Amino acid sequence: MHTTSTKQKLILSLLELGAKNGIDNVSIAQLAEANGISKASVFHHFASRQEMVSSLFAYCAKLAYEQQITIPLNGAATDVLFRAMDHWHEVYTTEPLSWFYSIIEAEKLTHSEASAIASTLSEMFDGQSRILIEALAETGRLDVEDLDLAVEMFSSTVQNLLTKVLIGKDEDLPWREEKFITGFCALYQPT
Repeated sequence: MHTTSTKQKLILSLLELGAKNGIDNVSIAQLAEANGISKASVFHHFASRQEMVSSLFAYCAKLAYEQQITIPLNGAATDVLFRAMDHWHEVYTTEPLSWFYSIIEAEKLTHSEASAIASTLSEMFDGQSRILIEALAETGRLDVEDLDLAVEMFSSTVQNLLTKVLIGKDEDLPWREEKFITGFCALYQPT
């Protein structure tokens, strides 16, 4: 049986509190209180606040990487792309990764580590998008002349839509996603 270490509990607490209040607004006292320990005990596990934030980013980047799965490529292009969107929704809305993505989105302009992770996550997303679009084109389910353009359009639009998932204030989001995927597939429909 796997038990969660105090260090991991502190990271998860920082993650949850940081997603709600902003990572710079979480005090050591709040972390200690949330975990039923003293402030000195927090510093027993982390030499500094910066080490704790770095540990949070490293822990979550590893979690995000572990969530990358193979999306089944069977069925029509719309089926494959809707399945991919459902997978990405699950990753973006399941805790603790939803907290992580919220922090990365909020902190990428002010924390260099968050910026680097945001860039890496975007590249990973672009890579997944390329694999999907390329596979659909190679099997004749999409007619794509300029693969780079199609991947850029698909990846950037879906990343924008997933950012809206994190914000959670767009009631039209399911409609927008359906309209985009349906329109994308219609644009590249084989003749």
